[in-house]
Amino acid sequence: MAVRHHIKVLVIDDDPSICKTVGLLLEDHGYSPRTFTNPDEAMKIAEEESFQIALIDLRMPAMDGVEVVENLKRIDDRMSCIVMTAYPDLDSATETMRRGTCDYIAKPFKQEELVASIDRACQRMGIIYTDESELNRLIGQRIRTHRLSQNLTLRQLSDRTDLTTSQLSQVELGKNAASIWALARISNSLGLQVAELLTGL
Repeated sequence: MAVRHHIKVLVIDDDPSICKTVGLLLEDHGYSPRTFTNPDEAMKIAEEESFQIALIDLRMPAMDGVEVVENLKRIDDRMSCIVMTAYPDLDSATETMRRGTCDYIAKPFKQEELVASIDRACQRMGIIYTDESELNRLIGQRIRTHRLSQNLTLRQLSDRTDLTTSQLSQVELGKNAASIWALARISNSLGLQVAELLTGL
């Protein structure tokens, strides 16, 4: 399971119902959102707290979304900004991308589209990670798949790695985390690089 609770998302939209809907959606997907209908208030909070992602409405009466992006980038240029608008057009999309946004979403949007956009931004930043028990399970599953594809028994892999069959079984079942040393022995015995056991996890 991907861990997102440490990722803070700043949501700025002058429509309170959009703020509420998006805030609840992000909470349901494990994010920590803060929602604002007033861009100035959002700016003050962004100066006091660190946010990784900002989701910004393009057209707001108090401040234009492009201006909001520029201000947020001045506060923290590492922040990934995503613009959403009910009036999509090529010129505004190009302009917001030029000013530093990483994505542009047309309203009304599908919930999965919005979450996918935020997930992509987080993945580019390398801030979504898999929790430990799930990571152990995935690594164990990958080791078992490679072992079986080579028609190796646990005993044969044990002989090659100097790990006991019990240790290997626990690793394959995801019940114990393998040390870097153990992963290196296992991957070498399977003719793999350690990175091949971990890629994409």
